[in-house]
Amino acid sequence: MLKPQNTFNLVKVHLWTLPRWFAAPFFGMAAIVGALQAGGMTANSWLAVLASLLIMAGGHSFNSLLDYAWTGLDKGLPGERSAEKEYSRAQNLLANDILGLKAVLINALMWYFLGILVLFYLAWQTGWIILLLGFLGMLVTFWYSQSKFNWTHELALGIGIGPLPALVGMFATSPHPPWIQGILVGIPFGLVISFAGLALDEWPDAETNLKKGVKSIVYKVWEYAIPLEWYLSSWLSIVLIYQLFLIIIGVFKPLTGLSLLTAPFFLAFFVLLKRDFTKTTRLILLTAAFYFVFLTLGQALGN
Repeated sequence: MLKPQNTFNLVKVHLWTLPRWFAAPFFGMAAIVGALQAGGMTANSWLAVLASLLIMAGGHSFNSLLDYAWTGLDKGLPGERSAEKEYSRAQNLLANDILGLKAVLINALMWYFLGILVLFYLAWQTGWIILLLGFLGMLVTFWYSQSKFNWTHELALGIGIGPLPALVGMFATSPHPPWIQGILVGIPFGLVISFAGLALDEWPDAETNLKKGVKSIVYKVWEYAIPLEWYLSSWLSIVLIYQLFLIIIGVFKPLTGLSLLTAPFFLAFFVLLKRDFTKTTRLILLTAAFYFVFLTLGQALGN
């Protein structure tokens, strides 16, 4: 039986908790960087950012549903299910009987519906390819739920948070953009948030989820007791080298190098993870947001 909730709490859960807006800067800036590669921000570009965020919200809401009803990772008593994260409390809404399956499904479909409306308008403006990209973004949600069991965990999120929103931004800005560049500029988002960031997100869940048969690089990092700070530092090095490569070949503007100023903060917080994992994870997320803010501003303002 569902626990009684007051109206304010229900509104907050549906409009804030399920969509997990903490990730909005990453999805949004990926779309902006893609639009900048296509010629610069236009009204349609900003609509592409909105569409990307709506699809993100629907995907996050669906993830709460699927991880409970499909994969079972969020099902069970505390200690038998995914841990509740400080930056996202949506994992346990169903397990704690705060919402029912039908309510979460309706929430997810409503976000997707709003996203589709924006995408149809953009398709009318710039071409049907943006519709295809939007629908692929929605399908990534279902891939991601199963990806934890087939070694594509990082790849699914990486594509969904990087190249796809970047391409949506591009095709909303121009009907014939340099789409290969859109994929290239989206990769840093995927590497930072997925290949590196998932280790932080899944670390508290690793022991529990490994018993349920998950197969993912980040879970093996925990299982084999590989130092988390080493793993994160390795991905950070790859991202920064890749970013320099994009600057050298002229895809990123030199001013995007401002984002490299965040590297010492990343490294310092990686070291501090063992002292206070929860607080330091929050600081790493904030540093990642600043990294992409500097990257986006450098691309927008650079010569």
